[in-house]
Amino acid sequence: MNTIDYIYRFDPNNPSAKPLPHDADVARRILEDGNRMFSRWMESCRNRTPSDGEPRYVVPCNGLEVGMTRTYGEMPRQSPFAVVVGCSDARVPTEMLFGQGFNDLFVIRVAGNVLGDVCMGSVDFALNALSESVRVVVMLGHSGCGAVTGAVDAYLRPQKFWSRSLSPMLRSLVQRIFVAVREGANGLKESWGPEAREMPGYREALIETAVCINAAQAAFDLRQEVERNGKWEIEVLYGVHNIRTHQVCMPVDPNAVRGDENVRLAQAPTNPSEFHSLAIRMAEILRADRRDTRPEPAV
Repeated sequence: MNTIDYIYRFDPNNPSAKPLPHDADVARRILEDGNRMFSRWMESCRNRTPSDGEPRYVVPCNGLEVGMTRTYGEMPRQSPFAVVVGCSDARVPTEMLFGQGFNDLFVIRVAGNVLGDVCMGSVDFALNALSESVRVVVMLGHSGCGAVTGAVDAYLRPQKFWSRSLSPMLRSLVQRIFVAVREGANGLKESWGPEAREMPGYREALIETAVCINAAQAAFDLRQEVERNGKWEIEVLYGVHNIRTHQVCMPVDPNAVRGDENVRLAQAPTNPSEFHSLAIRMAEILRADRRDTRPEPAV
């Protein structure tokens, strides 16, 4: 029986550690190529097209990364080439979706990928303690984010923000996303017109837009933190995992079909004006999608 395999492979005859990417550009390409492989596997699963013979979707792992060839009591050295800050959402398996194995990524996950004190402390640890291996820092959002959805719903219906169902801690998390939601709302209003809020699909469009802007704003903050630490050789990137296609993109077209050319990590914004530009770009993409999916008028 053929199966559709996604394999983490250890070769006992070659247990040496994988070489680190030479620079940030190579690291970015490795992450993007890994995501292309993962999205192809997911497409194979969706279409029920098993591979013949040798499985095509293989992530190489080695003994040094997990301490298998070390002497007793010796700890393997931590040497990730990328720091990834993402959401805690269980549908976003960070190492898998980037096609990476053990000791490749330093992953920090928190609901809504918001940058609280503990999260930033973890970033600072990686920038300083692991600077010899880290080449890139990636802010990763994802479509359908529950925290962003909660922020959008609280923005549209403020009374929900003060509901007893929201604890003070959850309320604090949602507040951190409000600026991204407001920026998204401004972009939709400018692109769709003053009656945008009354249009069908507005809430869903605002969620999609806020997800992207939330990732962009957090990437902007991460860039400032990297520069504050004087790590000029480390590049800051960001993207959104489109759960529909399993591809990491920026900007994100929620109705795009899977294609290798769609995978792209963007450089973190260097100027806050880029947030508004992204909001307008997302509004235009979503407006075009609404036209494409609108039913034909009756004849």
